[in-house]
Amino acid sequence: MKRTWMPNINGIFLCILLLGSPISTFAQTIKSDTTISKEYQLKSTYIESQQTHSNIKSSAPVQKLTQKDFLQQGITDIADALRRFSGVVLKDYGGAGGMKTISIRSLGTQHTAIIYDGITLSDCQSGQVDLSRFTLDQIESLSLNVGDNADIFIPAKTLTTATSIRLQTQTPDLKNKKNQIKVALKAGSFGFINPLIRYEQRLNSKLTMSLSGDFMRADNLYPFTLINGIFKTQEQRNNNYIATWRGEWNLYAKTGKRSILNTKIYYYDSFRKLPGQVILYNPTNQEQLSNQNFFSQFYFRTYWDCNLSLQVNGKFNWDRSHYHDEAPEYPNGKMDNIYYQREYYNSVSLLYSPLSKWTFALATDYTYNNLNSNALSNTKPNRHGILQSLTIRYHTHNLTATTTLLSSFYLNRTHTEEEANNIQRISPSFSIVWQPLEEKEFYLRFSYKDIFRVPTFTENYFNLWGSKNLKPETTRQYNLGFTYERNNNPEKFYFQGTIDGYYNQVKNKIVAMPYNMFFWTMINLGEVEIIGTDITTKLAWQLISSHRLLATLSYSYQQAIDKTDPNTSYYKDQIPYTPKYSGSFSLNWENQWLNLAFHTTGASIRYSSMENIKANEVKGYLECGVALYRSFLWQEKQWTIRGDLINLTNKQYDVVKNYPMPGRSYKLTLNVIL
Repeated sequence: MKRTWMPNINGIFLCILLLGSPISTFAQTIKSDTTISKEYQLKSTYIESQQTHSNIKSSAPVQKLTQKDFLQQGITDIADALRRFSGVVLKDYGGAGGMKTISIRSLGTQHTAIIYDGITLSDCQSGQVDLSRFTLDQIESLSLNVGDNADIFIPAKTLTTATSIRLQTQTPDLKNKKNQIKVALKAGSFGFINPLIRYEQRLNSKLTMSLSGDFMRADNLYPFTLINGIFKTQEQRNNNYIATWRGEWNLYAKTGKRSILNTKIYYYDSFRKLPGQVILYNPTNQEQLSNQNFFSQFYFRTYWDCNLSLQVNGKFNWDRSHYHDEAPEYPNGKMDNIYYQREYYNSVSLLYSPLSKWTFALATDYTYNNLNSNALSNTKPNRHGILQSLTIRYHTHNLTATTTLLSSFYLNRTHTEEEANNIQRISPSFSIVWQPLEEKEFYLRFSYKDIFRVPTFTENYFNLWGSKNLKPETTRQYNLGFTYERNNNPEKFYFQGTIDGYYNQVKNKIVAMPYNMFFWTMINLGEVEIIGTDITTKLAWQLISSHRLLATLSYSYQQAIDKTDPNTSYYKDQIPYTPKYSGSFSLNWENQWLNLAFHTTGASIRYSSMENIKANEVKGYLECGVALYRSFLWQEKQWTIRGDLINLTNKQYDVVKNYPMPGRSYKLTLNVIL
């Protein structure tokens, strides 16, 4: 008999909403626990500052790229930026706007939270956020965090994943202006064009807004070589068209010295044809996917003299996806599956610093997700999630220790008798960073995190690949590393380096095997053991006046093996789509004429299935590119012109087996601030 018991969710939700109703608004820095633009008051002195956490001093691995890095390292899009991070495996189906998902340290896509301006994006259907829906032109900084965040004043939901990618969008920087317009135009190979416009307006001394929109389309009909034994033929990728519209409105309110309120409205609309696998001489494919996504969110912060801060976040998310395919095996020769998902989310956090060395953070989150579909397997699932976290940080001049307890409760319901089990668990984490030599920027760090993820609705319920009996996937992460920075004379010479070794143990691991770009086969491996090393370096060297070299290097070693059943043929084999070796390198020459950036990314062989045999092998690759750019003033306007040559050597390779990546291509970019 179906269970009808339920806690008083509505009452809990109402209380949270009442706490989050508009009071006065603000952003405040308590010691070093925040990472965005802050304001704070010390006695009679009013200060406004931009404070960022140093990656070197973080107790858990953090890698970060800014708008300036995007230019200097020749980064072309979000996917290219993520490839520059160590420990990252990106699944890329090829072409501008092609679907792109990420796995960090072999933990899988669903173990990575995508955090957009402080609030986690979600997809309760698949658990995978397509990163191609974001554009670098709107991003001020992009960072990767392994384990817990350096900022402890965050919603509890941010702590529910093993890793996170944080996207921080640009905020208006008007200074002495009342308004300004930023215009960008990108064009490139295979029918790619991407115009963008952004308008910023200072409404009054305490209110600023920004409005932006862009359009992108590409045919993606790029050539590739099809190999069949000793025979080679020149083919062209087909059914790979994409068109997207994206709009965003932000309002930044400063109602006093102690409060801010930021609100956002976002809309995304895309239509794409899904290219099928290239299997010998059957290149045809009729799959299409359209997607509309709308969300609105707000961020509120205030501070009192008693060293107590309050933060409230809220969000509503609506998403529609329509999958269309034509094939004779479907009734009437076609499939039209439409999925609707909604999310209601609210978070309340408190930060208290009673003593100079001690800081406490408490957060309570509530989330409601539901999913409806016209698919035959639709059960109209919904899920209530209640999260609570307590974080304690001890900080001195040379040591920082942080511990967190996260309580998670998920209540699953459907409109049928079949529903997944409810889940309740306590998850601990701990991290410490120590500076043994006070005069040297050298730090030792250790972190541990025990976390789990609940199966997505697709994994639980939908199609032939879903199972309501799937167990939560649990991970235990251990990280030991050191960081070093030489910064005595940064104008002449700067060096930064990090080395981290890690051990991850995953139980009840669910591995997503792509059947196509929309449907995935879910395999529960039982137990996976992951051992790896991440290395990053940054170097800046002033050669002579107006000539500067900048170099970056990232390297990863990952051994991620299945350890479930010694009797299987793939016991101790590398799990699918995880290279043992991967890395990136960039070299930039800045000068007074034309700046030049050379970059390369690569990965060793991977396997498309559980068995590490020749038939499942995906060959390694090394892709190179060059970027030329120049910024200048003309007619009192700031201009930037850039040209990119991508895949310089015209290397043909696959990231996902039988989905060939584009060969040599170009991209031209023009930016102007009016």
